[in-house]
Amino acid sequence: MPHFDPERWADRGYEILPGAVLAFVGAVLAHRVLGEWLPVSSLLIAIAIGIMIRTLGWVPDWGEVGLKWAGKFPLRLGIVLLGLQLALGDIFDLGWEVLVIVVVTVSVTFFGTRLIGPLFGADRTTSALVATGTAICGASAVAAGSAVLDRGDGRDRQARHIAGPTATALAVVTVWGTIAMVVLPALAAVLGMGQRSAGVWIGASVHEVGQVVAAGGIVGATALTVATVVKLARVLLLAPAVVALRLGDAGGGSATGKRPPVMPWFVVGFLAAVAVNSVTEVPAETAAFITQVTTMLITFAMVGLGAGVDLKQLLRTGAPALLLGGAGSVLAAGTAFGGVVVLL
Repeated sequence: MPHFDPERWADRGYEILPGAVLAFVGAVLAHRVLGEWLPVSSLLIAIAIGIMIRTLGWVPDWGEVGLKWAGKFPLRLGIVLLGLQLALGDIFDLGWEVLVIVVVTVSVTFFGTRLIGPLFGADRTTSALVATGTAICGASAVAAGSAVLDRGDGRDRQARHIAGPTATALAVVTVWGTIAMVVLPALAAVLGMGQRSAGVWIGASVHEVGQVVAAGGIVGATALTVATVVKLARVLLLAPAVVALRLGDAGGGSATGKRPPVMPWFVVGFLAAVAVNSVTEVPAETAAFITQVTTMLITFAMVGLGAGVDLKQLLRTGAPALLLGGAGSVLAAGTAFGGVVVLL
């Protein structure tokens, strides 16, 4: 067992605190102020705040450690609590046809985007993270993927540290998810799709949960309900996607030579939370409070992760990932649309 050193932990806490406070202020600004005025997800606003302070050179030296921490632990805890919003019964009620559409779309997008990554000149790590974010749930999935790929040993020659690919993938899935949020409802109207079909298409294609809610709401109340549940079914597939990333990276281990667990603790916690919510009924007030805490934790993390994105550098070096994200988004939307046409 590792020796507990109070002084060491106190020093670490003092080192983290200033940047963590900076990220928390940004999260409150995104969630409680700008999020009330702007018609977009507070997660997207938080990422934008992080990107802005990094790109404009406003990140102080004393904030670096805390901002990096903010993009890790709060996000992982938020993912665990996210499981309490999922109940297997609600997902099974969608019907086998919709579940097939979800599983096929996620699988094709996840593996297809990774396979075509080299065609666009994207490195292996960036391709994996863009694929995970596009297939599952945007920025949260990118961060979860980053957590299992973070080896700290610089083994990937094209992506010598995980921070660069993570920041790039976050920016990419944010951009393309926002585009999909606007384009898919318009295409659904042009194609004359019914609200249920449009809701399934949007829920199976658009990246962020908040983006899905916005896009479904544009189409109508029924589309909003269906899209949200379909999206949560995709979120449930975060666990196998993370395990797939871990197994695909099994040759690596950490800088200390230890092989990390196939399923990280926060994924185990996520699945346990889903199981609890599926067999017990959480009181409405408690569920609403947990949802607020979950959103705040993930928003907190998005500021830290966004602060890893230098937009000027991304525009100079991120073209391969940006093109890959567009191709992956088209792959997701095309696969889901094909499923809707064939099965619904």
